[in-house]
Amino acid sequence: MTMANDKNDELILRDILAIDRTKLANNRTLLSFVRTSIYFFASAVAINHVEKLEDYTFAAQLFTLISILLLIIGVVNYFVHRKNMRKLYNTKKYY
Repeated sequence: MTMANDKNDELILRDILAIDRTKLANNRTLLSFVRTSIYFFASAVAINHVEKLEDYTFAAQLFTLISILLLIIGVVNYFVHRKNMRKLYNTKKYY
């Protein structure tokens, strides 16, 4: 596989498409972390607002914490992978 490690070395179409697939997969992973985080937060809000579940406030707090952690992990994961892709292909042109 041809990488853009050399200044004169250009990526062929197959490599550019592979980069695009990887970029889209990274975006999809971020969105899945965000979606899961929203689900946990919505569960926490629902537990807090249902009167019959007043005894489960600890669960609501736990779900809120998990939601925040998932969001942070997802964002950090996204930027780490994006940085690694830019470093691998040694250019911002393709990514």
